Amino acid sequence: MLNIKDLSRPELPKQDNYQQALEIGLEVFQRKDPARVAKLAGARREGRSVFVPHLEREIILDLDSLRFSVSSTGEEAAIWLAILAIHYLNNAEGKIPTGKLKHFREFKEGHFYEPAFNRRTKEILISVFGQEPAPMIEAGRKLGGKILNRGDASVELAYFPYVPITCMVWKGDEEFPAEATVLFDETADLYFSAEDMAVAGQMAVLELLRAARE
Repeated sequence: MLNIKDLSRPELPKQDNYQQALEIGLEVFQRKDPARVAKLAGARREGRSVFVPHLEREIILDLDSLRFSVSSTGEEAAIWLAILAIHYLNNAEGKIPTGKLKHFREFKEGHFYEPAFNRRTKEILISVFGQEPAPMIEAGRKLGGKILNRGDASVELAYFPYVPITCMVWKGDEEFPAEATVLFDETADLYFSAEDMAVAGQMAVLELLRAARE
């Protein structure tokens, strides 16, 4: 069973340079039409800002300062979230999810990250919700998720408008251990690399834990 030492400071998949990744993404974005990008991403542009729906809140990109903030707090977005948001915007071509779900390992290069991905997603779900899945359903509702009739608890989270992430848990009993999985729509790799999906999947799980504890 996973020993969760400190979920408020999760270990993220390593990137060579977070700041450099963000700056490169912003440079690419600046060559685009913000209004068109917003439309293709299921976001919106208002004035000098682009608003990207993210779970139950929005991530706001100020087009003048090129800084991301979180609507629910007004605080600057964490750099990993800003990177995910800019990658999502830059890759957006208006492709909506098909509803066909795939395991992380089925995406290009997913198998390289799968062991770490499982430790940071399914093992956490099992540890926290494996014996009592019901709180995950309520947490999913708090995050604006869609409750699905699969497993003992299943929720589809709109991580970004066209990148849903589905978390599922099967309750353990005397005969079978608890099980869990985190799935992506088959279109996810149009918006994210495997590394981005790994970060988004982990953070979606941690958002469920946060919401369950509130």
